[in-house]
Order: sequence, then structure tokens, then C-alpha cells
Amino acid sequence: MTDTVRARESAGSSYRSPRTPQEHTLCSLFAEAANRDRVGIDDDFFDIGGDSLSVVILVEAIRETLGVDIALDTVYENPTVAALAGRCEVPADAGAALDVLLPLRTIGTAQPLFCVHPGTGLSWGYSGLLRHLRDRPLYALQSRALSGGALPGSVGEMADDYVQQIRKVRPHGPYHLLGWSFGGRVAFEAAVRLRRAGENVATLALLDSAPPPKERRAFPADGESDGFVLENAIKRYFLVMLGELDDEAESPGATDRPPDAGELDLEALRGELAAAGSPYGFLGQDTFRHMFEAHRRHYVLSRQYVPGERFNGPMAYFSATQGEQNGRRGENWQPFVHGPVTEYPVDCTHLEMTRPAPLKRIAGVLARLLAEH
Repeated sequence: MTDTVRARESAGSSYRSPRTPQEHTLCSLFAEAANRDRVGIDDDFFDIGGDSLSVVILVEAIRETLGVDIALDTVYENPTVAALAGRCEVPADAGAALDVLLPLRTIGTAQPLFCVHPGTGLSWGYSGLLRHLRDRPLYALQSRALSGGALPGSVGEMADDYVQQIRKVRPHGPYHLLGWSFGGRVAFEAAVRLRRAGENVATLALLDSAPPPKERRAFPADGESDGFVLENAIKRYFLVMLGELDDEAESPGATDRPPDAGELDLEALRGELAAAGSPYGFLGQDTFRHMFEAHRRHYVLSRQYVPGERFNGPMAYFSATQGEQNGRRGENWQPFVHGPVTEYPVDCTHLEMTRPAPLKRIAGVLARLLAEH
């Protein structure tokens, strides 16, 4: 690396965070090919250490991960993620990244995997699966509230909505479902409803999702009396859920109610995230508030949800081995499942499940399970 490049890297003033899940993936591929820890969407591949050999590696990685064939000259002519995204037919519009059904990869000969969002309503973290699950279409389900839709009234309502979205892509099974944290409960309920409709749910996988309570908890879905209000303690909780802080706050399910109310300036919080380079900071003001309100609603719905029937089939459960477990174990889902629940430990905390190293472990198991169908 030249002194000029080192100086540019240390200054870091021009860094712009990826704005979509696909740009996240391209930034990751740029960084891997150029042997860098982090790449922004405006960083020139050849200025950060790329050369004639690494550009070949990059082009091959893009083909295998995103299913897009590009020529070497295309990278030379468009050496930044921001420029190359358009040439790869990768959406650069952040608005498209908020769709309820988010296509991360639409091509491939294998059956698609559908991934349900955690409590924040966003599913961008699942883009990290692309590089590990080759030749498999990958779709993410996101909260309808992110783009101004109505807040859901129940986990069942969300499951019905997402089943409709899934069946637009694949009218009939076999189906493969994955859900993280709160999304595990929604994925579970969607699997139950697909089974009830006579469909084959070949894979149901949960990422460190707390089992449902034994009985429904009577928290109202509206207003501030549910305890999830705008306050400084919730600011930290929210930051942790976005993966912008270490897992030092209590994870979902640790308590029934967060601390007492104060007031949180969401616009100031969005500004802090933008200054830190977080993609969440570049969401619009309305979208950021929608995300917070969706998260608050999901917090309540998770405590109201009790499955009406068991899932008839096997379940794969990935458990975080670090931090507080708070009942998040595969064996605690067994009463809700007619079939084996196989647990796979992952060396991370609850909120690190979709970071690169844990996701590589998870994807390795998923690839084997999915290949069986």
C-alpha cells in the first residue's frame, strides 16, 4: 500500500456508508478483494489497493455472489461501489431497500430462502448470506410500516401478509424459512399457516429466537402504556438492536418492560448514526421514525403471541453462546414442534448473529440443510 493510499485511508473523510443491502454486499466484496477492513461506496477500488489480479477476483466474486456477469473493463470504468451498482443492475435507490419483499438475489437453480426481519423491521443483515449460499435465490421480508404502511395488529396478521408475499414468488412449496429474534416467531407462525394450507415447509430455521410465553400478556398495542416509550434507556436498547453498539443492553425477552419514560430525540439519534457512518443514519426522517415505531410495536406483539398450534416438521435452531440466554434455547421450542428441534451453537451474542463470522457458521449449516431438499 502506498503512502498516499495510507494517508487517504487514515483521513477517512470521504467515507460514505452503503445505502442498500446490495451495496453492503458489494462493499464487502470490494474489501475482501482489496484486503481492506472497510470500503465506502465512493472508494476507488484501484486507489485502495486493487490491481489487475484482485480485479479478476472481484469480478468472479460478484458473479458467484450476486449472479451478475460483468466484464473486467466495467470495473475499470466504474471502480466504485456507487458507480458499479448501476452497471450490475443492483438497485441504488434506498427506497427500494424498504420494500416488504426485498429480493437480495432472484436467480439461481436452487429453491429460494425467505428470511424474516428482526424487531427493527429491516432485513438488510441477511445480505451477508449471499456470499455463502451460492446459486440460491434469497428474499427478505421487511415491516410494511417502514414505508408508511399500517402497524400490524398481531404476529398472525404479519404471518398472513408475509405468506402472501412469499407465494407471489413461489406459489407452492417446498418452502424454506428463516427468522432472527422476533422474526423467528413470525417465521414460525408463517410455517404453521403454510402447513395448514397443505404446503410442504422443508426448512424452518430460527436464529436465537426466544420461545413464545406460556400465556398471552395483556399489553396494549397502542399508546405508551406498554412501557416502550421514547427515553434515554430505550435509545441504547434501540442502538443495540440496530447492531450499532456492543451487546451490553438487555436483549429482547430479558424483561417485560423497559425502564420508565423520558424523551428521546429521534432526529438527534439519526444524526449520531449518520456521523458514525451507519446506514441507518441515512434513512429519511420519516422512515427512521417508522422504524422506531415498528420496533416498539413488535416488542409488544412478541409478548402477546402464543402459537395456536404446533409446527408439524423439523426445526433448526441456532443459539448464541455468549451473553444472557434468557430462555433462548432450542429445547424450549420443543413443546411447539411436532418433530425434532436440532440446536446449533454459534459463538456470538444474540445481536451478532448476522455479523460476518457468525453468519459464515450459520450459512454452512444452512447450506447442508437446504441441499437435502
